[in-house]
Amino acid sequence: MTGPGRRVDELLTEAELDPAEGVQLVSADRLSSVAFDPSLPLVILRSEGAAGAPVLPGRHARGGPAAVLRALYPDAHPIRALGGAGERAVADLDDESLAGSDWLVPALSPVDNLASPHGMAAISARLRAPDGCPWDRRQTHLSLRPYLLEEAYETVDAIEHGTPADLAEELGDLLLQVILHAQFAAEEGAFDLTDVYRSIAAKIVRRHPHVFGGLEVDGEQQVLSNWEAIKAGERAERGKDEDGAFGGVARALPALAASREIQERASALGWDWETIDGVWEKVTEEHAELRAAGTDDERLHEMGDLLFAIVNLARWMKLDPEEALRAANRRWVARYRQVEQLAAQRGVELEALSLAEKDELWDEVKAR
Repeated sequence: MTGPGRRVDELLTEAELDPAEGVQLVSADRLSSVAFDPSLPLVILRSEGAAGAPVLPGRHARGGPAAVLRALYPDAHPIRALGGAGERAVADLDDESLAGSDWLVPALSPVDNLASPHGMAAISARLRAPDGCPWDRRQTHLSLRPYLLEEAYETVDAIEHGTPADLAEELGDLLLQVILHAQFAAEEGAFDLTDVYRSIAAKIVRRHPHVFGGLEVDGEQQVLSNWEAIKAGERAERGKDEDGAFGGVARALPALAASREIQERASALGWDWETIDGVWEKVTEEHAELRAAGTDDERLHEMGDLLFAIVNLARWMKLDPEEALRAANRRWVARYRQVEQLAAQRGVELEALSLAEKDELWDEVKAR
């Protein structure tokens, strides 16, 4: 054999690797733009003059191949130069050295493979093994429901108030829920993490024909309309078209989020006001009907209609009603704490004050 194939055979022989047991070969200039599994041996091929080739955007936060390896492997993990140039630790790597030689990076054990989705999947399987964790072995799809919701809300909180490190941590907690549910399904023979990846990837490509196909669109609104039309076709293919355009709105969504989703779908289908003036008139109308309601049932009904109209108003203003209400909640609690501090500074018992006196403190704090 001659050419590249012979060179690869020689490298595998020197590295004492059997391809039948699994091995990965990646050119140094491609390390930043391809996915590989650190739980398998990695042979890095010298760049053959391609050093400095452009990196595909968006795959890694780290730009160069050495930085990618440092993110995936422990600092002390050995990397051996094939051809007799010695051994170094991953922490001592640089892009120039990687591009100039062939290297062998030994595999990580599943438990040490901490920076890869492959490693996390192996860890979840280990937790569920007969000699794994008693708590994890007892869990089911149903028992983990509260944790999935909790982690989703904590991720939202990190987006709004946390640091990038906070967000990375919370996204990891949320990802763990996905991986565990996939593990449960794999044990049942229903599906596994591969099916999860394939499903979402295929769906995103299918619903973006203006990016991955030849469709031309005229602005964001047409994108949303196409999205809803494609979803309707998907429901029909699955035999769920009888559920209608709103059959896919999750029943577990909080009411504000569900209301917004319903109204966004309605708008994408062409069921909307022509201008925001009509929305304002609807809010005024529902407010008046709530004030005129005479029974508890009528008030409950009209309160729902008013909230629905206000959510629609927020949508027209490009605002998230859930975010607006959370911000209002935070402002109220923060102001109340300042009222408590102000009362303490003046040596008065807040609980002993009249409502008018409390309002005076509140207005003073608000004015600040």
